[in-house]
Amino acid sequence: MTPNSGGETGPTGRPSLRELLYYVGPGFLISVAYMDPGNWATNISGGAKFGTALLWVIVLASLMAIGIQITAAKLGIATGKGVAQLCRERLPKPLVWPLWAAAELAMIATDMAEIIGAAIGFSLVFQLPLAAGAVLAGISSFALLGIRTAYRRGFRWIEFTIMALVGVISLAFVFQMALAQPAAGEIAAGLAPSIPSSSALFIAIGILGATVMPHSVYLHPTLVQDRRQHQIEANGDTEAVHRRHFRLESIDTTLALFGAMFVNAAMLIVAAASLQGTGIETLTEAYVTLQGVFGTNASFAFGIALIAAGLSSSLVATMAGQTVMDGFLDLNVNVWVRRSVTLVPSLAIVLAGFDPTSVLVASQVALSFELPFVLIPLLWFTYQEDIMGSFTNKTRTTYGLAVIIGLIVVLNVWLLYSTLFSTGAPG
Repeated sequence: MTPNSGGETGPTGRPSLRELLYYVGPGFLISVAYMDPGNWATNISGGAKFGTALLWVIVLASLMAIGIQITAAKLGIATGKGVAQLCRERLPKPLVWPLWAAAELAMIATDMAEIIGAAIGFSLVFQLPLAAGAVLAGISSFALLGIRTAYRRGFRWIEFTIMALVGVISLAFVFQMALAQPAAGEIAAGLAPSIPSSSALFIAIGILGATVMPHSVYLHPTLVQDRRQHQIEANGDTEAVHRRHFRLESIDTTLALFGAMFVNAAMLIVAAASLQGTGIETLTEAYVTLQGVFGTNASFAFGIALIAAGLSSSLVATMAGQTVMDGFLDLNVNVWVRRSVTLVPSLAIVLAGFDPTSVLVASQVALSFELPFVLIPLLWFTYQEDIMGSFTNKTRTTYGLAVIIGLIVVLNVWLLYSTLFSTGAPG
């Protein structure tokens, strides 16, 4: 096998380490959706208010996410198409237009959370006003599009870049975990399911309900297409070839999302060890408190990780936006124009002086509203034998996914209702 020249390999036999490494990439691009700034507030709030009691929720949410993302990858491998394109080809046009509109709103909401998160990180690390941090975040996101252009010439460059940013986030929390020195007993206790109070239930629903980001489901089937095409060219368009691809893609996705689970769990554990009882409500307060408890290095690592999370997620959201427009409308928009469309509203909101934490909450509510519009079509398409062929979901898989999707949808509807008519979402 020659990974850098196309990853050709036979369709049988145990995969070598070299072959497995060739397939590592798409899952890590997707994983940034599970550690974006929109999730930070919920994890930190849960740890600060309830210690490690909700750690099990993060584990459960991550396992649910793995199942959904593996299904999304399977759709792309089996059909060569994504959810958006299949919606355009298989659903009535009066239904396609509202699905596309909802997806576009989700892309804007996603990018808003990423840019604002990066803006907060820049403002904290460099002691800048939030508006200046937002401008830096915008400039940095455009700079990353140069790598996106390289993606067209060699897809590994963007995967390596995102994996490097994910590595920065992970190392930052490894460092903070080392400083926090959490008790093993407290971590173990947090893995036992429990809900300390109704307020904890609200945060648990926030963690579960906002786990799967719509753009990650739209994007994943597209990300697997390069390797799918290479395998077809090298070994033929056969079921054995695609099943091997699916097996390796499942490993990639599982490894990447377990990494995201570690980051989210580390956020909650560090917050439990250093912020419990402080009453912190915002990322800025968490930064300041960490600085007071563990020193400048800990808060600096927190800020750098927040910048890396925001910028990496923003780049992936731009790619997802292109996938959505191309899939629903069969329209390929210039990446720079696409970047501007979602960036301008984010910068405008920050420059207008809106509270960033409130905007993060609002963006998560918008994403909660969109989630059923992508998960239900995903389940429907992967259930259809004329679409999936031998990759059609088995009955138990369909029921399992239906339960997961139903739970996520119900929790998101509840979170939406509570946010609009109660005191607000947990983040």
